[in-house]
Amino acid sequence: MPSSLKYTGIILAGGQSSRMGQNKALLPIDDHTIIERVAKALKPTVSSLWIAGNHNADYSFLKLSEVPDIFPGQGPLSGLHTALSQISSEWYAVSACDLPFASTVLMQYLIEQTRIEGIQAVIPMQHGRIHPLYAVYHYSVLPSLQTALAHNQLRVRDWLDQQQVKYVEIESLYDPNVKEVSSFQSISEYSLYNMNDPQSYEHVLHLLEQYPSLV
Repeated sequence: MPSSLKYTGIILAGGQSSRMGQNKALLPIDDHTIIERVAKALKPTVSSLWIAGNHNADYSFLKLSEVPDIFPGQGPLSGLHTALSQISSEWYAVSACDLPFASTVLMQYLIEQTRIEGIQAVIPMQHGRIHPLYAVYHYSVLPSLQTALAHNQLRVRDWLDQQQVKYVEIESLYDPNVKEVSSFQSISEYSLYNMNDPQSYEHVLHLLEQYPSLV
């Protein structure tokens, strides 16, 4: 049963960063690491904030509680399972560790959608693509998550097809003044941008040169 903490924040940091060639969560973005920026985006929306991921990485500077992956190396479903099975809550506000422009406002909007009766997950969409790693999940998805991992069924979309999901198209939520305000307090085309390789990291640095207010 969930605890009285209705919304718990989870940063998924268990990936191998193989395409980046180094731990992408610790790459600098302006004066902070990317995982610090994600933590700053989530903190105002949740009662507590945790890191689920690679026990070999040192995230102690964040002063957040950590839980190691139970099924390491099995992708994002593994990180989600780690959080839901070890941290008691009703809802989980989840973010990957590689979103440099993660939006507090967007997460707050997603959380508001959980008031819809029967919903088990709220997931943003952008240009027809789902983003299940910046989303909100109900504790009731845990049994099906355990079953998927036990049977090595690791495709996120296949697992989501078994849940009651509310998809949110974010294009209509874009803030037209995004280039003049903080990325944390706006929703823009960059809110779900993730860094997986050196080229995407360079693109982020270029964006910050163009639009310093995104910091």
